[in-house]
Parts: sequence; structure tokens; C-alpha cells
Amino acid sequence: MMVRSYLRLCWAVVFVLLALSVGGSHQQQCTTPSRQRGRCISIYECESILSFFRDRLLTWEERDFLQRSQCTGATSGQQPFICCPGGSSKPVVAPAAASANPTTVAPSSDVSDQLAGGLLPNPKKNECGTAIGVRIYGGENADIDEFPWLALMQYENRKGERKFSCGGSLINDRYVLTAAHCVTGEVERKEGKLVGVRLGEYNTNTEIDCVQADQEQICNDPPIDSGVESTLVHPEYNEASHAHDIALVRLAQTIRFTDFVKPVCLPLADFRASKAGEVNFVTGFGRTLKGARSPIKQKLGIKVYDQERCREKFATQKAVITTNQICAGGEFAKDSCHGDSGGPLMKLQKVWFLEGVVSYGNKCGLEDWPGVYTHVPAYMGWVRSSITA
Repeated sequence: MMVRSYLRLCWAVVFVLLALSVGGSHQQQCTTPSRQRGRCISIYECESILSFFRDRLLTWEERDFLQRSQCTGATSGQQPFICCPGGSSKPVVAPAAASANPTTVAPSSDVSDQLAGGLLPNPKKNECGTAIGVRIYGGENADIDEFPWLALMQYENRKGERKFSCGGSLINDRYVLTAAHCVTGEVERKEGKLVGVRLGEYNTNTEIDCVQADQEQICNDPPIDSGVESTLVHPEYNEASHAHDIALVRLAQTIRFTDFVKPVCLPLADFRASKAGEVNFVTGFGRTLKGARSPIKQKLGIKVYDQERCREKFATQKAVITTNQICAGGEFAKDSCHGDSGGPLMKLQKVWFLEGVVSYGNKCGLEDWPGVYTHVPAYMGWVRSSITA
């Protein structure tokens, strides 16, 4: 059942990536990425494509081929539209052309150092950031096995009452990365002491979470609740200015990875930071337009905001935006919000990378007011030097 679910999600990833990119030419005739002549039709009508790719896991080269096959010449049918090879020709999958300005990849020895001697999962070996969809835009329920690194932080007040607030990201089998303000300061005064972390949660209203998909019920494993062994706040964190708003939480137990609990990838030296206008993704259980807090994991696509304009905007609020922060959002009613603090801002670069940590903003979802995120690439040296086996 899980393999079928995973295959379904893999196809959902491909179809939506194609659909999100539709635009451009209006010619019926087309040429495939491997230079075969074809017609621009719905992918669901292209038997050669469907029979070649159906019911198996796709390599990154094959996903890239499908994305490069997109076209817009079709006059009818269901999106996404692709360039379908003529006749019954099977697609010829070729690697994407090399970039004119390729990014320099660090030598293997340097990669080992970047992975803290093997303590962090390796993105180049698909040890992190995998097995999820991309159907976002607008804020909606996530899929049941989507973003399996999302962590819920649990706090206990002086009365012994416990509640979840803040989010975080699982980065290996012992550590969660979150915001410093989710570990110390006002959160302790309002919510209490951080005492636990929950992983693999989908619906906080049910003990076993299930969804119906294609006449099949898919259920996840019970969530994992771990105690907190220790916390480490960045030594330069400033609560008033939100500077260096990042922290590590060491769990009290070693986490066993499953289909529903996996780590996100952390940026390596060749990571390409997002530019203004690129879409990144946030997920969490924070406030929605329908209620104070969502019981079901949410997801949202937001655009990276121009850094200089962000500085100018927040300067009017007497706040300083630094190069160690990244701004995203600014569209009305689409934003990370209260309860999402510490959660991930993610970038899809073959696998999912953690690019930012939800830090603060000017209220939530205000038009032309982005959220501010701690920029994770700027802190990788600190992360690597701080985690232990």
C-alpha cells in the first residue's frame, strides 16, 4: 500500500510541476527534449509516455525529462500538456544540458566535512528531503506523508499543562532545527518550558491519521513523541532584534526514519540561494483564516521577496534586515503565522532543502509585508560544529 501511495505522490509531483510551468508558445507541433517530433497534447492522452513511466519510481533524470517536455499547443484535454512523440515512439530520456555557468561542486572530502563527518544526511545520495508532493499555492492541507521532517514543539507550563506551539525541522536522527525564540525568552513566559518534540503528526485531532485516496485508505504510523535532552541557542541571538534567531534541539532518543518521519536536507556549499520571485514553501499547524490553529498540517507556496525592499519596509518598523535573513511572502492572506514559528522555509532543488526558519513578521498575511526567516545557509558552520553523535 505504501509503495502505491509513494508512486501516486511521485506522479503528483511531476504533473503539478508541469502544470505550474505551463505558458508560452501556442503551436500544435512540437519537439521533445530528445529532438523527436511530436504533438502537444494532454499527458493523459499520450500512451507512449504513460506506458513508459507508469507504475514505477522515476529517476531525477526522468522527472527532469518530463518537465522539459511541457508545451502549450493543446486546444483541449486535461493539463498538464506535453510534447508527445509521434506514433508509438518511446521517449528517449537524455540528461539535461549542462549549464553554461555550472556551479562548482565541493570535492568529496569537503562534502564529508559539510556533513559533519556523517552526522548529517547526504542530499547527493537522497538521504533526506524526499518523497513529497508540490501541490501548494494558496494554503491547503498537506498530503499525509508530505514534509515528513516537520516537528511540533511541546511546552509545559507551571500548572503542568502541556500544549503544542512552534515548529521545527528534523535534520538527522537526534536533532531538530528551530528558531531561538521557540526555545528561550517570551515563549517560556507564555507557553512554558520546551519538554518534548512530536514527529510524524498529520492531524492533531486523531490518534491514527488516515486519508482516502483513489478508493484506498492510507494511514500513517502513530506519531513519535520524544523528550528533549538539551537545547542550544545561537550565542549571538538577540530577542529584541530577532538577530540570529536559530537554535538546535537535541532529542532524548534516536529517531528511526519511516515513510512519515524523515530528515530535511541542509544546504551544502553548492546550494543556490533563492532569488526574489522564486517560490519557496512553508508548512506547519499555525493559524489559518478559518481558525486560531489548524489541526491538519498545512502547506503554502510563497515568493521570495526582494531583499532591499524588505530592508526598506522593516526599517519603517525600526527593524534591521541582515544578510543572514531572507524575506518571503507579502501576498494578502498567504503567510506563515503564529504557531508556525521555527518551522521550515523549503526549496526544492532535486530534493528539499531547508533554506529558512520562520522568525517574525509584521502581523500575518498583510499585503506587501513579507515574513522574515533566518537564512540557514549562513549558519551551517555553526550547525556542523554544534551537533554531536
